[in-house]
Amino acid sequence: MKKLFGVVEGFYGKPWSMKDRNDMITFLGKHGFNIYIYAPKDDLLHRKMWRRSYSDEFMVAFRELVETGRENGVDVAFALSPGLSVRYSSKKDLEAVIAKYRAFAAIGVKSFCLFFDDIPEKMEPVDEENFGTLAKAQTHFANMVYERLSEEVPEMIFIVCPTEYCCKYDTLYLKEFGAELREEAYVFWTGPRVCSQVIPESDAIEIARVLRRKPLYWDNYPVNDSYMVPELHMGPYTGRSSELLEHASGLLLNPMSLTEASKVAILSAAKYIKDPQRYDPLNCWEDSLKELYKEAFSAMKHFIGCNIMSPLHPEEPELTTRITNEFRRLFFSGKPAQAIDFLEEKATEFSMNCSQIERRISRKLLNEIHPWLEEYRKWGEILSQIVAVLKNRNAVYSEPVDPGGLYSLKESIERLEQLLTELSHQKTLCCGYSLRNLAYEVLIRTRGLLTLVVKQE
Repeated sequence: MKKLFGVVEGFYGKPWSMKDRNDMITFLGKHGFNIYIYAPKDDLLHRKMWRRSYSDEFMVAFRELVETGRENGVDVAFALSPGLSVRYSSKKDLEAVIAKYRAFAAIGVKSFCLFFDDIPEKMEPVDEENFGTLAKAQTHFANMVYERLSEEVPEMIFIVCPTEYCCKYDTLYLKEFGAELREEAYVFWTGPRVCSQVIPESDAIEIARVLRRKPLYWDNYPVNDSYMVPELHMGPYTGRSSELLEHASGLLLNPMSLTEASKVAILSAAKYIKDPQRYDPLNCWEDSLKELYKEAFSAMKHFIGCNIMSPLHPEEPELTTRITNEFRRLFFSGKPAQAIDFLEEKATEFSMNCSQIERRISRKLLNEIHPWLEEYRKWGEILSQIVAVLKNRNAVYSEPVDPGGLYSLKESIERLEQLLTELSHQKTLCCGYSLRNLAYEVLIRTRGLLTLVVKQE
């Protein structure tokens, strides 16, 4: 089977525009990928209302995608997800699926996907009676689609996504699915998890044994739908075994709804696919940043480092952890002035990076990352305000207490509280929790100091 490498637009959320798709297909071709799959979950005609036909306007635009793909060596595939309402034994539903595919074959599409992911496992009573198991029902339906469509589309690529697409290998469903599905069909698999932090060589070997074919990986990175919506996934592409692709029929990334921001991970993955044995995640990530952002490289590296949290990088951002650890080391080792200076330098770095990013990246990328950039900016302001609180705390220790200094301290505390309150309304998750914890600690401890002054008064 031909190895497939590319992108599946398979996320939940606002689908890409046709302009974005054309741009992405060109980008994919430039970097050695060979397939793009149209499968946005929230396109009603792809999933919930799959029986309905697309408009003439949509089909004209999709034809342009196919042409862009042809010019760039990228196969443009169309996917359908009928599993929410399909009757596997229904000839009418079979004809509806085939008719929908035929419409796309007529405009040049040669690759088709049938997805049964994220659906209830309960079948209609008539399907229970006819097939007995979900796997037999789905493979029967998929085989019928393949047999009919392959007669009309020579050298057709056919990809199926099962309902069980990750985690457990030796299930009855997967055994039956692999045994019953035609050998010409590719089968999607996401790895040990829905969003896998690590995909070892053994994962591909085990599932290939069960499916009786090498898996086609649907890699859920850099996608940020579901519970990951607050995250921005632009970090290094890590955790994929250097031997993985030897035991796979390909690998497709599921991107974010943010096309420009997704390009970091896609470009890094291209480097992995090209030479998995010598792939160095961090170096390749930095090379990708330099290629994409040029003069904004350093600022973007810092910004992304503060937004590193993802299924691939679930831990607290190392960058912000280093800031808080170094501050505490200095502060609690009898060097409070140095600790405050250090924090002030970091606050300035956040502010300067914001300016660099706003001036030196594309307007489209800036619009995409704007919510995270605003939170990033806010963290720089919070660091500055922590510095202000710490500097003004000296008023507590003066003899007699300096009323002006005390007023400044209370004012700086109120401003820090205000910034933290504003941050609580954010829908993004930047900088993890370490800076947040530091800000609250400084706030609480300083309020405690103020109670001593009140008692003296």
